[in-house]
Amino acid sequence: MANVIVSSAGTSGPRGNSILTGTGAPSSGTGIDGDWYIDNSMPTALVIYGPKAGGAWGSGQALGGGGGGAVLSVNDKTGEVTLSASDVDALARTSNLSDLGSTAAARGNLGLGSAAVLNVGTAAGTVAAGDDSRLTNARTPTTHASTHAANGSDPITPAAINAYTSSAGTTLEGRVTTVENTALTKSDNLASLGSAATARTNLGLGSAAVANVGTSAGQVAAGDDSRITGAAQKAQNLSDLGNAATARTNLGLGGAAVANTGTAAGTVAAGDDSRITGAAQKAQNLADLGSTVTARTNLGLGGAATLNVGTTAGTVAAGNDSRLSDSRTPTAHKSSHATGGSDALSPADIGADVAGAASSAVAALSALTQTPIKTADETRTSTTTVSDDLHLYATLDANSVYRFRGTLLFDGPEAADGTMTFTVPTGATGGWAPEAGTLSTTTPDGSAQLKVAARQFGSNSDIGIMASSATLAGIMVLPTGIVATGSTPGTLRLRWAQQTSTASATTLKAGSSLEVVKLSGGAPAASGIYLDTPLALPSDQGLLAWTGDPNDAGHVTAQSNGGVAGRITLTKIQIRKQITWSNIWIGLAGVDTAATLSNCYLGVYDSSGNLKGVTADLSSQLVNGSNAKGISFALTSAFTATPGEYFIALLLNGTWQTNTFTLKATGAGITVNCGLAAPRLRYSNMLTGQTTLPSTLDLTQQTTTVINTGWCSQWYGVS
Repeated sequence: MANVIVSSAGTSGPRGNSILTGTGAPSSGTGIDGDWYIDNSMPTALVIYGPKAGGAWGSGQALGGGGGGAVLSVNDKTGEVTLSASDVDALARTSNLSDLGSTAAARGNLGLGSAAVLNVGTAAGTVAAGDDSRLTNARTPTTHASTHAANGSDPITPAAINAYTSSAGTTLEGRVTTVENTALTKSDNLASLGSAATARTNLGLGSAAVANVGTSAGQVAAGDDSRITGAAQKAQNLSDLGNAATARTNLGLGGAAVANTGTAAGTVAAGDDSRITGAAQKAQNLADLGSTVTARTNLGLGGAATLNVGTTAGTVAAGNDSRLSDSRTPTAHKSSHATGGSDALSPADIGADVAGAASSAVAALSALTQTPIKTADETRTSTTTVSDDLHLYATLDANSVYRFRGTLLFDGPEAADGTMTFTVPTGATGGWAPEAGTLSTTTPDGSAQLKVAARQFGSNSDIGIMASSATLAGIMVLPTGIVATGSTPGTLRLRWAQQTSTASATTLKAGSSLEVVKLSGGAPAASGIYLDTPLALPSDQGLLAWTGDPNDAGHVTAQSNGGVAGRITLTKIQIRKQITWSNIWIGLAGVDTAATLSNCYLGVYDSSGNLKGVTADLSSQLVNGSNAKGISFALTSAFTATPGEYFIALLLNGTWQTNTFTLKATGAGITVNCGLAAPRLRYSNMLTGQTTLPSTLDLTQQTTTVINTGWCSQWYGVS
């Protein structure tokens, strides 16, 4: 065992250098020359200072990742600080990335997607090759009805499938209001032209157009007229040429043109002359070539030269092969878009009307035109005072604009001529022009002047009248005009008389007509002239639409004393033409003035269940005894309603005291939904506990739990 000698301590020498730590940068008084200092105020971002020299630390250097950073060591004798190489966070080339801490994190840092770790193949969990046969254009498209919808990327128009557009009614109305009753028809073979001479001038025809072919004055010569000399006749086969040799020279023909084919002097060799050797004969169609392969090579033809055009192996594709273009005809898939198909399109998807809507529009438009026709001759004798025509008049609605045109056939003595005017309801404005010949007309075919200056209604205009003869049926008068009615409806009437009193009768002939077309305003009254149906229309009562004629509505009682607890009831209404929807009308047959109501509203939802308009709270108005009648409630904001189905919603909250709150109804509750199902029920109810109308409704949740008790078939009107 070694001996240990203990003695007293000697004099302490200077301390050696060390690594100091602290928070923040070191001050000049910290440490001694040769020391190092680590600022650990942020463990994840250490900063080292040193070595201290001349009493100064100098600038700090970042060490990187705190606890995961490099390890420093200091030589106690020399004060040298070293960084352990084993702690450097670097990848070895020879490891080929196997020394990554996380390959998944590395792929993420490289921005790689999930396809980076998949193989090429056809099964799940693989990716398809660029030339995968499943990527060919000749494929059945997947479900894509939405792309063909009106707002899709590849919309189908109604015209593309022979359907009416949803604006068909508006278009047809435009046609009704713009087409005059003076169009030519193919059946009259241009007999109804106003002036055949003017028509020929408009066609640029000359006087020869009306001349016959012949040899007399006023006729035109035939193309082969024998009198036309100096021309070679086709029947002579050029035998009538003045000089055949000169003709050949003029044609640039050489001596071979008159030589015969043969083998003697003065003849020319035939193309297949056997003496011509080494040449392919045209009769052989290249079959006498020594080598067709060599011939194709000499022509620079490739392997495709011997292939047929087709779609199978060993053929070449045509330049316009549909498979070579995105604008290709897909494989047949019409059935998938048909009703009931796997990718069915609805009429609304392509901007078309549902079946029957266009027919309804056409029927409605037909009511816009009134065409009264004279059923018998009518005469005026010895009178210059105009009076109403017995047949030619039309009913005008208030606040509407009409265009009218007459086709009047007059007959009578020229000495009498005629005078005429039109009368309209009080307050109406506009004007009319007779479009008739001036007085004392004697030449009917173009020399008479027409009167076209507009007259005030009720102001007479004199017209020239010509008696019928062997060649004339009288004279045609074509009055036209525009009338804008005010607040007073009434009648447009033709009034006429003789211009000079004469004992001989002036006659307005049977078949004369007056066409009156409504250009603006509400729909025409159902009692208009020559309309087949006597049914009332909403416009008869100043409305835009309704759920039914209010004359057919009875009473229906509201829910009893327990109140309705925020239940929503829905009534479907069809809008046939675009309108601005501002008000909802209901029929209050009786009110409960003692009821306690709150949060009661009317609103409108479209066929997708979106709230389009809503009223203010109606609670106080529904218990007002003076409201026991038809009453309208304004929407807080009017909206544009395009053609389609809408649902009027009624929300009631409160308690009835006497149960006398009754609404007009248009049908018996248990039968009103025959043939219908949600989401298109005509009358339905849904939800309870509502204090406001929701912004959307799931119409597939419609029920009839209340409807089948007789409630909710309320009458509604729209304005």
